[in-house]
Amino acid sequence: MSELATISSSELRKLSQREFLTGLSEMSPSAIDRFKRMRKLSTEHNDTLTTFLRQHPEKRLTAENSKAQPGTAKVKAKTKTSAPKPQQKQASAKQPVDDDGYVQLWSRVRAWWDGEEFAPQPQKSAAKKPRMHIDPADSAPVDPVAERLQIIQSIWGEGNSLPGGKSMTLNLLEAAKPSADTVIADLSGGLGNGVRHMASTLGTPVHGFEHDKDLAAAAHKISEATGLTEQASILSFDTKKLDTVLDKDRYNIIVAREFLCFLDDRKQALSVIGESLCPNGSFVFTDFVLANRSTENKSVIEWRQAEPAKPYPATADEYRELLMELRFDVKSMDDITSSYIAAIQTGWKAMVESLKSGSFSRTYVDTLMAEGQVWLARSRALESGQLRVVHSRAVMQRGPKRSLTDAMSID
Repeated sequence: MSELATISSSELRKLSQREFLTGLSEMSPSAIDRFKRMRKLSTEHNDTLTTFLRQHPEKRLTAENSKAQPGTAKVKAKTKTSAPKPQQKQASAKQPVDDDGYVQLWSRVRAWWDGEEFAPQPQKSAAKKPRMHIDPADSAPVDPVAERLQIIQSIWGEGNSLPGGKSMTLNLLEAAKPSADTVIADLSGGLGNGVRHMASTLGTPVHGFEHDKDLAAAAHKISEATGLTEQASILSFDTKKLDTVLDKDRYNIIVAREFLCFLDDRKQALSVIGESLCPNGSFVFTDFVLANRSTENKSVIEWRQAEPAKPYPATADEYRELLMELRFDVKSMDDITSSYIAAIQTGWKAMVESLKSGSFSRTYVDTLMAEGQVWLARSRALESGQLRVVHSRAVMQRGPKRSLTDAMSID
């Protein structure tokens, strides 16, 4: 695949991820840089290239890698002059650095996310001040909960706490065919934007539940402020007491996003969900799953360690078996990893943009980095291929109870 840089655009679009990676591995850093600038790549190929460069720093175009390229030495021997060294140009072009050596916060966060390092210049004058600063610890007191909520919404959008925006949950329910008569429960209500969007779009009340008390309280306030408390309620709940918030035979659809993998007793939770669904009701969920139970790479181990709550991920096959055991009919189990990674990247680009002006307290920066560490670990584990995201719909086959004396007929 050494001809990756010269193949036609139509051929490039048809390349599989494996073929694309093989082609990149055979290219020099400068060839990859030129390829990235000159060719219009699909979203999938662009994400693959970004991941490849993150995992293979020797393939990035830097001064050191330029020296290592075959044939470079001969060119330099012929053109050697007293011109400034390329290393200096490369360092200054790599990331924005002020004259006093200060690197702006948004640049630091972007480089940290991309796995890059800074080479800041030494300060020239102690009198100069950076255009953006972090307030000292003894400044005015701040509300850490409010700052965390601000950070979450800076990443995912106002009223959102997960990738994908307010329409994500409704899009996930499409195959379940929700209508104005549908009774819906959302077990991952977050800040409630998805719950409110479903309620207003479908014209039906949606019962939202959120295990994070801070998110649930903020979501309830927003619903109150917008006059949607009745149509879009969001209540906090204990994940170990799911049966106390879900009524039996109540819901046509129950939805959960990236929720089940953090439960130590997944079977008990799924049993409660099954009992809470009406006959032929749909359980729609997304979750982190292992690609292979027997193999975990470094990225997955680091993901486990970064999560605030201990994860207990299953594989897609284990989900199928458990759901079937509990009398669910699994209608679909789709891999949405690629689009999920893209949604994470979009969220963090928005966060970086929000850091380009203003000053920030130390608690704000600390909270931002803590939140970022979780999502960076998730992103890298997903990019490794050993952790995946699935979108599944399962229909509860539990029928109404019948007496032995009931008449039986065959349709």
